Amino acid sequence: MGSGPEVLTTVLMAVWDEYVPWLPQAVASVQAQDVATRLVVVDNASDVRLPRLPGVCVVRSPRRLTLGAARNLGLAHVTTPYVVVWDADDTMLPGTLGFLQRAMRADRRLAAYGSAIVEEPSGRRHRWPRRWVAALARFPPIFAGLDCMWSLYPTTGATIMRTELARSAGYGEAESGEDWCLGVSLAFRGRIGWSERPGRTYRLHPHSIWSRHRTVRDLLRHAKAVRDRIRVDPAIAGAARAALPLIAVAQHCAVLGHVGVSATRRARRSTASA
Repeated sequence: MGSGPEVLTTVLMAVWDEYVPWLPQAVASVQAQDVATRLVVVDNASDVRLPRLPGVCVVRSPRRLTLGAARNLGLAHVTTPYVVVWDADDTMLPGTLGFLQRAMRADRRLAAYGSAIVEEPSGRRHRWPRRWVAALARFPPIFAGLDCMWSLYPTTGATIMRTELARSAGYGEAESGEDWCLGVSLAFRGRIGWSERPGRTYRLHPHSIWSRHRTVRDLLRHAKAVRDRIRVDPAIAGAARAALPLIAVAQHCAVLGHVGVSATRRARRSTASA
């Protein structure tokens, strides 16, 4: 672990209960990166005792917080100019942190810069974000507008953010969909960069946040949280607030489209395995 002015990035993880067994692997993948970093772990009132984590700053919450609130608690303890918010059940691929950090230093207009996700155990590129995100990001107003309708990029995982912008906006105070709220706020605060270079290994399992919060009701709740964020975030353009009725319609259409695509994908898998 490094210290002093050369440490530019903090990696932040919130953890509790069933995620604790994966934590050492996630921490090791960060500590093995090619640049010095500060690592902050938020113990979200875990019933499972955290292991010893040498060189790691552990922040303990006295009570269980939503995932978004736990991440905001961690953001309050970040002192570096950049922050990466990581899931404790994922691992960071070698060279990722240095790559992301160099991208941010090269363009001061960037609010965030992310890289692609690969799935474990298949090693395939995760289908989200879509490959065309990098091209769309060259048009920030369009990107920000479309991100209000459907989440286009992650604010957790292999995405580096300017700490002052992430902290001023904050994650949504919810158990899921909280990252989309921050993503929209950041898209209105600066440019979003994207690379297809893999940076994160994503572990698919039944206890993951996405696995437990992807019903239509959940997706509509996430969409409403984004509309609420648009109403109150002063950095979001007034045109977005004026367009909230249209955004609501577009969000509902996106949810229906997602449900239809997912159903088609399941049917194809069922046919292929028959």
